[in-house]
Amino acid sequence: MKKRLFLAAPLLALLTACMTAPPAPPPTPTTVPAAWRSPLPHGGSTAALNSWWQAFDDPQLARLVARAESQSPTLEQAAARRRQAEAGAAQARAGLMPQGGVGGQVQRGRALNAVPGDSTQSSAQFSASWEIDLFGGQRAAAAAAAAQATAASADWHAARVSLAADVAQAYVQMRLAQAHEESAELDTRFAEQIAAWGREQQKAGLLSASDAALLNTERAVASASRSQWRAEAQIALQTLAVLCAERADTLADELAPPAIATQGFELRRTQPQAPAFDVNALPSQLLAQRPDLAAAHQRWIAAVQQQRSVDAQRYPQLSLAAMAGESWLRTGNKNSRGSMWSFGPSLTLPLFDGGALVAAGQGARAAADEAAAALQARWLVAVSEVEEALQRVTAGAEREQEIEAVRREWEGIALRSGAQAQAGLQSGAQRNTTYRNALAAYDAVLSVRAEQALAWIRLYRALGGGWTADTVTNTALNTPR
Repeated sequence: MKKRLFLAAPLLALLTACMTAPPAPPPTPTTVPAAWRSPLPHGGSTAALNSWWQAFDDPQLARLVARAESQSPTLEQAAARRRQAEAGAAQARAGLMPQGGVGGQVQRGRALNAVPGDSTQSSAQFSASWEIDLFGGQRAAAAAAAAQATAASADWHAARVSLAADVAQAYVQMRLAQAHEESAELDTRFAEQIAAWGREQQKAGLLSASDAALLNTERAVASASRSQWRAEAQIALQTLAVLCAERADTLADELAPPAIATQGFELRRTQPQAPAFDVNALPSQLLAQRPDLAAAHQRWIAAVQQQRSVDAQRYPQLSLAAMAGESWLRTGNKNSRGSMWSFGPSLTLPLFDGGALVAAGQGARAAADEAAAALQARWLVAVSEVEEALQRVTAGAEREQEIEAVRREWEGIALRSGAQAQAGLQSGAQRNTTYRNALAAYDAVLSVRAEQALAWIRLYRALGGGWTADTVTNTALNTPR
């Protein structure tokens, strides 16, 4: 009867541990709105997030993003951290299984182990041990390691989203600077022609020295603007080179813009246009795909499980150990052989530790509270980032419509002015002044278009990009058991 009770005790404790109540659901702020407050973008074909870069009207951008993902050392670091976390999770799972090994030993000497004379002693043995997880401490530690591995995987996806957005942002800024450089080059050319006309007028006494100097100053300002935008294009190119882990001179040849027209009012350089995508889902549904939120959720799960593991250390620990082996002894011409084995449980119960285990439990609970607060804060930041990006997209679309109308007006005026100058109805100075005004309107359009593309890229980043990891997402939505 006593033997049955002895064998049933561990089983009863194990069943008691299995009935431990699961933790509360993941903390989600009550301030998360049920719907977006900002207006949603409409009017245009929508693109799926996971193929958004391919839907861009510039295929060069999609190629740059793919190359950056395959070569970026920052992404390699995130991938290495993910592999480290996965290895740690596998190691923690291995601790739940019995451990065993074999060993052997051979010794030759005199008076070994109090055996007189010269002797040879050898032995071989197999040993095994298994720590029975009575109160779920090891299982909780394994669950914490698994959650950390899932969080590291989500971090890797977050790094991919951030890298793609950074590449797109640098690419848009480079194309913007190249387009501005083209406009500034034409503007400088027209300003130089107007300044030359002013000098001729001054010599003829038809223009004051001050007015001529003002025209020359405008030429210098236009030339300085051209130099500035040329430098901005090179800076953006260098940023792309760093993100793609490539040489800047290699990318410069590949991303070289069309040559600037040597005469006339021809603009050849273009800007990438961002595709629209659907954001009609509710915040809690749409933001569930953000990898940083999934990572924060998993770290909260890991902290809760780590708290359980620490609390379990305050209770009895039971382990089983077994050993079997053979030993041989050779002394002179005599040989002897013996067998050995052992098997039995080992039970330990912490009694006095100066409050170390209690303090460890308090620290683990504080860590779980911190992880819960971090998850709540991440939710609030995510909603705020999407709302801000939606506002920027809406404002950019409105500004683009307005300024596009201005650009069309000035282009029409410039074309008519060129025709009138050819017909002798306008002077060259009047035509060039009209061209410069048209270029100023064109520059405003370039800036607004870039702002609109950057706003869409911010929204892409705020929504978690093209992260499609159903396994990770499903795991993140499950509370620990």
